[in-house]
Amino acid sequence: MGEHRDDLPLVLLIHGFPEYWWAWRNQIQTIADAGYEVAAIDQRGIAGSDKTPNSSDALTLAQDISAIARSLGASRIVVVGHGRGGQLAWAAPALAPGMVEGVLTFSAPHARAIQRPGTHLTLRTWRHVLTTFVPPLARRGLTDPVSLEHLLAEWSAPGNDGASSQAQIYAAAMRLPEAAGISLDQLRWSYTAVQRPTGRRYFELTKNAIEVPVWSVRGQLDPLLPERAWRQDHTFTTGNFRQITVANSGHFIPEEVPEESSQIILEFLHHVAHQA
Repeated sequence: MGEHRDDLPLVLLIHGFPEYWWAWRNQIQTIADAGYEVAAIDQRGIAGSDKTPNSSDALTLAQDISAIARSLGASRIVVVGHGRGGQLAWAAPALAPGMVEGVLTFSAPHARAIQRPGTHLTLRTWRHVLTTFVPPLARRGLTDPVSLEHLLAEWSAPGNDGASSQAQIYAAAMRLPEAAGISLDQLRWSYTAVQRPTGRRYFELTKNAIEVPVWSVRGQLDPLLPERAWRQDHTFTTGNFRQITVANSGHFIPEEVPEESSQIILEFLHHVAHQA
C-alpha cells in the first residue's frame, strides 16, 4: 500500500442500487496505493448500516456524506458515487460547501435532469420504476440470488458478469433486517421527490451550479440511461466538467470494467489535486 499523504482529501465511495460498499472492491486498493485515505460506505439503511426512521430521503442521505467524513476526521473530501449514490454525490457540494473538492459520478445524471418530463429514460427503466411500487414482488427480487443475478445481468453489458457474479453476496446483504424494504423506499422517494416536502427542500438546496470539478461517466451500453439522459448535466456546473463514455460497459461500470474505472478515478483525483 502507498504511504498516506496528509495533504490529500479523503475519497468517499458511495454505492448505488441494489448494492453496498462491496461494489467498490476493485477500486479501494488502487486509490489507497496512490496515497489517499479511502472509505467505501454503506448508505443509511443498506447492508450493515443503521436502520433509522428517516432512511429514505435523499436530503438525509446526502447530508450523511459530510457527517461520515467528519466522523473520520476529514475536512476535505472527493466524492465518487455510482447510480443513486452518484446522485447523492451531485448534491454533496451544496450541503457541505468548502468541504467537497470534487465530484465523480458513474451512471448518474443529475437528479434534476432525471426528474424533468421527457423520454430521457428507457422503457426498461420505467418498467423497473413500476415494479418498486409492488413491494412484496420487488423485495423478493432483491433477496433471491437467482432473481437478483438476472437483474444485475439485465442492467449490465451483454455477457459481462462483473456485477451479476456477485448476486449471492448482494442478495445476502438485502436479506438483513429491513435492508430490502429501505432500499426500495429510497428508490420510491427518488421517483416521487417533487411531490414530497423533503424532495422540494432537496432540490431547492441543490439548485445552484457546482463550482468544483465534476466528471460524469456513463456506460455506452447502459440499458437504463441512454446518452440523452446526460444532455443537461453541464448546466449544473460552473467549474471543470467532463463527460466520459466507457465502451463495452452497462450500468455497473466500476464492476464491469474495473481497471478502466480505477484509472478514471486516479485521473480525476490527479486533476482535483492540481486544481487546488
